[in-house]
Amino acid sequence: MTDPDRPAPPLYAQVADTLSRRIGEGLYPLGTFLPTEEALCDEFDVSRHTAREALRRLSEAGLVRRRQGSGSQVVASQPQRAYVHAMRSLDGLFQYAADTTFRIDSIQIGRTDPADLVAPGDWLIVAGLRIDPREGTAICTSTVYIAGAYAAIAPELRGRRSAIYPLIEERFGVQVSDVAQEFSACPMPAGAARALGLGRKDWAVRVLRRYRDDAGALIIASVNHHPAERFSYTMSLRREGRGV
Repeated sequence: MTDPDRPAPPLYAQVADTLSRRIGEGLYPLGTFLPTEEALCDEFDVSRHTAREALRRLSEAGLVRRRQGSGSQVVASQPQRAYVHAMRSLDGLFQYAADTTFRIDSIQIGRTDPADLVAPGDWLIVAGLRIDPREGTAICTSTVYIAGAYAAIAPELRGRRSAIYPLIEERFGVQVSDVAQEFSACPMPAGAARALGLGRKDWAVRVLRRYRDDAGALIIASVNHHPAERFSYTMSLRREGRGV
């Protein structure tokens, strides 16, 4: 029973809810395309703007993938929860690594050049997907650059799914004391798009992290590409002291 005193949701939300329900019921199976904006306008008697906004909401929910000139393809039957990374301290970052799973796909020695995101030189390069074990879904692609001085851990990484830095700390007696993070938006790289089931026209949030020891030497750097529509980052800042 509806509440007569409660305002009706906007038209775009009503259209999105109807389409979402149809997707969940299998009326639009995975891999198929939703009706065009024009067809939705005719069916629901709404404007082009309303139809476009309804499709945008479905895209944000992870139900469809929208590509210019191709329409809206159904990619999930249930809304996909956005991954929210909350950060309050360095311990919080380490907990993120502990709470997620790193599925390693490749391990190799490689040389980077000055144009790369990490310092030039020889690195042990480990690439794979970071998985949210609660949902069983990929959070991001991750490429980890391990300083050459620690490349001897390569054999121990086979089959490893937890964070790499604790292994380096234990084996070599070093300690990560500082992590610098950089966030930027960029087109999703082709390899990351394939791994995440996205298109090359999708956008990514790129997170670059540099892990350093007490002396400031770089131990590990990681480059992570998150689907922009399914990732948010929160950080709490506390005032340490008041100025005069």
